[in-house]
Amino acid sequence: MNSSVPTFYFYYITLSHSSDVDSILVWREYYSFAETLGATPCLPSLDMTSDTPQSVFSPRARSSNRGFTLIELLVVIAIIMVLAGITFGISRGVQNAQARTRAKAELAVLSQGIEQFKLRYGDYPWHDSGGSDTNKMLLFALTGRLSMERNTSGKLDVSIISEDMNNEEVKKRPKFIDDTKFSVNEDSSGNSIELLDPWGNPYIYWYKWEATPDAWEVFGFHLYSTGATGDAANNAIKTKINATTGVIDADFRDTANDNGIIFSGE
Repeated sequence: MNSSVPTFYFYYITLSHSSDVDSILVWREYYSFAETLGATPCLPSLDMTSDTPQSVFSPRARSSNRGFTLIELLVVIAIIMVLAGITFGISRGVQNAQARTRAKAELAVLSQGIEQFKLRYGDYPWHDSGGSDTNKMLLFALTGRLSMERNTSGKLDVSIISEDMNNEEVKKRPKFIDDTKFSVNEDSSGNSIELLDPWGNPYIYWYKWEATPDAWEVFGFHLYSTGATGDAANNAIKTKINATTGVIDADFRDTANDNGIIFSGE
């Protein structure tokens, strides 16, 4: 260091936390004094609220202007990404748990409606022989759009009265659920045609077919949500259920649990 150029220490003296105007005046005196001695004034970044003297050339003044290094930035970004991933995973887990709770509640409502249908018509809703969608038949039965009456020979005849909720005959029939409380698929006329679970997949219902009612060997019906995996879960479980007899394979429950299927009554 050139001995002819002195090292300056600037002392910021506060008088009851002096104002910005005081600070400017002190800096002006410092500049004038430095130029008189032939030195180059330096304006460091100082803590102007501190009563502690600070060197204008001190490491503290220099380090306060230092930015982040590339490594530091990469570390910060990595930490942010890890935290975001953890938050996203927790959020998805919470949402899935909420959806399962809602599905169980809706399945309970549907089961109650099916039982009330049985009290009125003597049996649970059948599937018609016309090959109508089995899930559609459940919704129509619970909203007064399915006829299941005994003919003169005592046999039950199953038929869809009308898909139109405003049909006069439909209006006269009892409804066992309020389908406006459910998510539904609708036709082009705005009529509900399919009940949906919280993941947007149809609730699945299996019971007797009109053509072969006596073939059903199971006491009760099958009603379930396919959960978050939807069609994949339904395709897996359908191979474990005999659609005609209702009999299920021995590993039925294992398959259901592996695919996240939710049954009524759980």
